[in-house]
Amino acid sequence: MISTLGFTSMFYLRILSALFAFALVFILWKRRYSDGVIFMILFEFAASLWAITDGFEHAATSLPLKMLWSQIGYIGSSTTTVFFLLFTLSYTQFNKFVNPVVVGILMLIPTITIMLVFTNPHHQLIWKSVDFYRDTNDSTYNYGKWFWFFAFYEYIVLITAIIILFLGTFRFYKIYKIQLIYLIIAAVLPLATSLFYVFKLLPIRADLTPIALIFSGILSAIGIYLKRMFEVVPVARIQTIKNLSDGIIVVDMDDRIADVNQAFVNILNTSRAEVLGRPFRRFSKLFLDEDEIPSDRGYLTETTIKTSNGVNHFEVKYSPVTNAKDQLIGRIFLLHDISMRKNALDASVQSNILLKNEILENERLIADLDAYARSVAHDLKNPIGGVIGLTEFIKEDILNQKQDQAFELLDILNEQGHKMLTIVDELLLLSRIRKEDIKPIQIDMRSIVYEAISRLRQPIKDSGAKIKLPENWPVVKGNPQWIEEVWVNLISNAIKYGGDPPEIVIGTEKMITGWNRFWIQDNGNGLPAELYEKLFTDFERLGQQTIEGHGLGLSITKRIIEKLGGQVLVSSKNIPGKGCIFSFTLKP
Repeated sequence: MISTLGFTSMFYLRILSALFAFALVFILWKRRYSDGVIFMILFEFAASLWAITDGFEHAATSLPLKMLWSQIGYIGSSTTTVFFLLFTLSYTQFNKFVNPVVVGILMLIPTITIMLVFTNPHHQLIWKSVDFYRDTNDSTYNYGKWFWFFAFYEYIVLITAIIILFLGTFRFYKIYKIQLIYLIIAAVLPLATSLFYVFKLLPIRADLTPIALIFSGILSAIGIYLKRMFEVVPVARIQTIKNLSDGIIVVDMDDRIADVNQAFVNILNTSRAEVLGRPFRRFSKLFLDEDEIPSDRGYLTETTIKTSNGVNHFEVKYSPVTNAKDQLIGRIFLLHDISMRKNALDASVQSNILLKNEILENERLIADLDAYARSVAHDLKNPIGGVIGLTEFIKEDILNQKQDQAFELLDILNEQGHKMLTIVDELLLLSRIRKEDIKPIQIDMRSIVYEAISRLRQPIKDSGAKIKLPENWPVVKGNPQWIEEVWVNLISNAIKYGGDPPEIVIGTEKMITGWNRFWIQDNGNGLPAELYEKLFTDFERLGQQTIEGHGLGLSITKRIIEKLGGQVLVSSKNIPGKGCIFSFTLKP
């Protein structure tokens, strides 16, 4: 391939320009986080690609090879102006125009052009023909229709960038105007040489645009090192106050607003036009009591302001402005949003309250578990002891080949195991109720009660209990599974402590508060009032000692209903046959 290339001074000059552009890429990479630098890096990279391919295109000694290098070169040449415009927008703080949509629109024409370049033999929209001069190894491209459209687009993009830079010279300080002038000259050089080449205004056929990029790179380097272009962004000073998150307001001696920054405008949800030149008192009443502000010294206070985001907390700092003779010439107020600090403090206080409640809950749980341990230890001891004894009897029956007796004992063993499993399940349920947060939903109370009765069909059958249910059930909110456990516990309790046989009445009523009350009454011996509270806090069986149970059901019931926002109550006349009435409330 080397034999098909003719290396001339123009080739080396183009390669030199590409190397210079690459060097600038590495230099700029250190400042890549400054505004617009990433687009300048892309610009220099595209320019270096353009210069390299243009050099090889000039060095190629055959027409097909020249056209190939020219096609590759379009990848760089067609994107340089877009990258320069994006750099200009970012550098001059027009960042709102630098977004994916704008970038996509700007890159549309270059992308189409690159595709047309590589498919040019099929449509000749980029160039219709190429004149190759073997004596000088030069070539002239006779351009097609799309090329002229694309060239016009590139010039418009580049001119737009130059206009933006030119307008920037009227906005910035003198030191930054010099930087912008360097950028304008750096942009005009490639534009001018490109125009001379495209419209054949020079006696030579070579495209000098990549070479012009050398001088653009030199000017950029001068701007970077001598004028510190990217160490301090040109609009740094003018934007510092403007972009502060704290609101700033300057008041003159006529008590009129001389200047404000954007943050202050946002805080009051107004506009600069509505604020500048207006009497200060018109706005000061929104965030401070001016009568308390001394005129000759600083002042610090806190206030609340209703903003578009709600009520925010602000720290207001006042500073007098004096001249060289220490005479008061104005005032500056700075509004610092301390809402996050206030909220964090409030959250800390709330967290302490929650922690205190959690400690109390843990103490309550420990007390519950201590009481429950006494009850469960007693109730587990009997079935565990029975299980141990039964296994010995079963072993003897098997040895003595008394299989019928062994199977009877296995049934009893199975029953004892289920009792222990029930105790463990209810303990797990108690723990889950304490930890889980639920969102109440509308439930069908009728079906829930019938399901609970179905679960208790064997105890109901064994005791001969009779249960009377209401005809109509209200619609309430709760957790279906938890409410079913409530009814299972209450009905089971009424069966255990009711009369012989148990007669149970379940009812419901609408309260004045709008809540619904559900109640269940048995026909047992009742309970004295002094034992009501202990009934729900201590895990004990208060009544006939012959009745089996482990005292956990009512505690679970109370926890569930309180978790749903309701209340559990018990009442009794302590008269045999009148029993107890347990009730609980739920939201409609």
